[in-house]
Amino acid sequence: MKTPLKFVMLALVGFGVGFGLISYVLQLTSGGAGFIEIDDSDKVSLDWGALRELNLKTGELSPLLEQADGRVVEIPGFMVPLEDNASRISEFLLVPSPQACIHVPPPPPNQMVHVRMASGRQTKVAFGPIWLVGKMQITDYEGPYGTSSYYVTGISTRPYD
Repeated sequence: MKTPLKFVMLALVGFGVGFGLISYVLQLTSGGAGFIEIDDSDKVSLDWGALRELNLKTGELSPLLEQADGRVVEIPGFMVPLEDNASRISEFLLVPSPQACIHVPPPPPNQMVHVRMASGRQTKVAFGPIWLVGKMQITDYEGPYGTSSYYVTGISTRPYD
């Protein structure tokens, strides 16, 4: 008896999807690579005034920035994609205004957030304001588009509401 090719293809696709889903669930439950635990009660909301409180000369942090370092944060802003893909990306800069460009002169380091989405995640390219949720580290990042004082491992983005 011959098995129809269509049935075999559907079975393989189903197996692949099922295996991928099982792998994802195992990764989440085991704390595997790219796993970030989200606890909304622990999330710190920041705005650009708070980010500006990092003293660029001394490195001194405000109490709110000290609290936010190493924790899940939520920050509003505008996306500057660092990849050529027009629909989904995994790396971008978050800036305070749509006029903040990465060409000369870029915004000051305490007004740029370098974002890489968590392992395997991508987000839609947004042309309007967004909310970024992710785990923040206060650390200088030297990139081809300037220096950023903040690095965020992105968990999610959503339109600004």
